[in-house]
Amino acid sequence: MLFHQQVTKAVIMFRVLALCVLWAFAIAAQAQVHKCIDASGKTTYSQSPCPAGTKSGAVSRTVPPAPPPSAQAAGKGAAKDAKASGPKTAAELEQEFRKRKQEQEKATEKDAQERANAKTRETNCRNARLHVAALDSGAPLARIDARGNRSIIDESQRKQERVYARKAVEEWCK
Repeated sequence: MLFHQQVTKAVIMFRVLALCVLWAFAIAAQAQVHKCIDASGKTTYSQSPCPAGTKSGAVSRTVPPAPPPSAQAAGKGAAKDAKASGPKTAAELEQEFRKRKQEQEKATEKDAQERANAKTRETNCRNARLHVAALDSGAPLARIDARGNRSIIDESQRKQERVYARKAVEEWCK
């Protein structure tokens, strides 16, 4: 029985809270805006009525009327001309925003890819130059075959490797 009373109190409190929130929104929706012009010509807007000695101006907060249905059924050319001359709708603004955002993301991806390619080129260039330097040093160089056996390269193999290494330097160090 105690649990049932707590649930009932919770439901009642929730309903009272929801009613208070709705009432607060209704009050805010009914707020008026007053336009006051003082003696020096300065215009101020407030929620309270204008003080004595100031002129009060009318503030209209009307929603513009929707276009007639016949205008929506007009040809595409007329609609494009109307859109070009009139203010843009929220859907058009959102579409433009998404397009700009997509272009910005593409540019960011392209920049990141270019940076990665530049880093790869730099690494490959450095490795190719080190390989040429090792071949030009005259120190004995060994090659490891598929079985894991080490063999020293002879002078003809060194010349051939030097040609390939210099081509790699030309390719990667542009």
